[in-house]
Amino acid sequence: MQFRKTIPAIALGVVSLTVPIAASAGTGSSSPTIEATTADSPQVESATLTDNNGKPSGSLSVKAAPKAAAAQSEKVFSTGAMTGEEFSSIGLSWKKESAVDSGLTAETRIHRDGAWGPWQNVPLGLDDGVAEEAKRAGAPAFYTDDADGAQVRFTSPKGSLPQDLRLSFIDPAKSPAMSSSTSSSSSTSTSDREPSDREPRTTQAGQPDVKLRKDWGADESLADPGYKTQPSIKAALVHHTVTGNNSYTQEQVPQIINGIYIQHITVLGYGDFPYHFVVDRFGGIWEGRKGSIEMRPGTEIPGILGGHASGFNTNTFGVAMLGNFEPNNSEGGEDTGPDPKPTEAMTTSLADLLAWKAGQYELAPEGSTQLVSAGGGGTNPHPTGTVLDVPVISAHKDVNVTACPGAKLYETLPDLRKQVADRLGAG
Repeated sequence: MQFRKTIPAIALGVVSLTVPIAASAGTGSSSPTIEATTADSPQVESATLTDNNGKPSGSLSVKAAPKAAAAQSEKVFSTGAMTGEEFSSIGLSWKKESAVDSGLTAETRIHRDGAWGPWQNVPLGLDDGVAEEAKRAGAPAFYTDDADGAQVRFTSPKGSLPQDLRLSFIDPAKSPAMSSSTSSSSSTSTSDREPSDREPRTTQAGQPDVKLRKDWGADESLADPGYKTQPSIKAALVHHTVTGNNSYTQEQVPQIINGIYIQHITVLGYGDFPYHFVVDRFGGIWEGRKGSIEMRPGTEIPGILGGHASGFNTNTFGVAMLGNFEPNNSEGGEDTGPDPKPTEAMTTSLADLLAWKAGQYELAPEGSTQLVSAGGGGTNPHPTGTVLDVPVISAHKDVNVTACPGAKLYETLPDLRKQVADRLGAG
């Protein structure tokens, strides 16, 4: 993935950085240029923005933030604008042990169809914790659709950036399995119908329709071989992905999910997809981590260990709702507005999925259970060995310090528990 043309950075009076290599002659760019990017895999190319001590690379010059009311230490760091080959997501990552300014924010603007879009906030995942298996810390994959250029800027009240900060460009289309998956997984006459047009489904706790990993184009060569098993499942944790916007089309879903996969594996160093399942706004249920469909008590796969909640991956499985359900929140792209509720199709499918797995594990959907913290620090405030009493159907925020899964999704959980109980005949 070679970016071949650089465009002068807009006048911010701040740090400027042109990414990545090959500034073409005649662009008139006076911005400094990074000497090289790293091809992490066929689907990912990354540019290093800071060194192992958090010092901006030699390509950056630093100026104070141009705000009269800004703190004296506040700085804004901006990449130059760059265009090149197409990608569909960007990812930010940094050294796992790095201290990160709690006030650090990031924004991007995307170039597609010959024009630059508006600046959008990029979620940095500072409230999401770092799964035990991760080799790097970082942000969720930010879905850009099919883009050929990007510019990113950071604002830090403390005037600092994380150690070994990298910007990655992700192109799932370069995955061998991607091209064959998209035609089969999205070949439906209702691909762009609004979710409200769908009839609700009931499953009576049987297995709902779950699309396989091959349907979103998983490159299985990237994941660790075999299954990461665990002895049992005691609770479900509900998440949201905060990956770009809440108005994606059904055709875009496989590409978004694949971007999450590649960001976590290739950029952050996970062994596999972080969540066990993903549910999209059209009610589609997708297999995430390998073995999640097959796992059930009394089998060779009694449970699958995920990578979705710092310190609480043991005895849980994670289900991520594709979107952002925090009100008036522009992290992840578009502003969600005051009432970003999950669609009826989405919550119906979530209830179907949870009823299926709760039935297999004989879980009481309106009951509670105990989880033991594995520690880890960061957004997990519970020391190793701490026992938490939590609902069997809980949210990420019930075990970690995070807004996930967003207030509007969180407020649906009492009704969700009742729906699951009804499906199991326990309501």
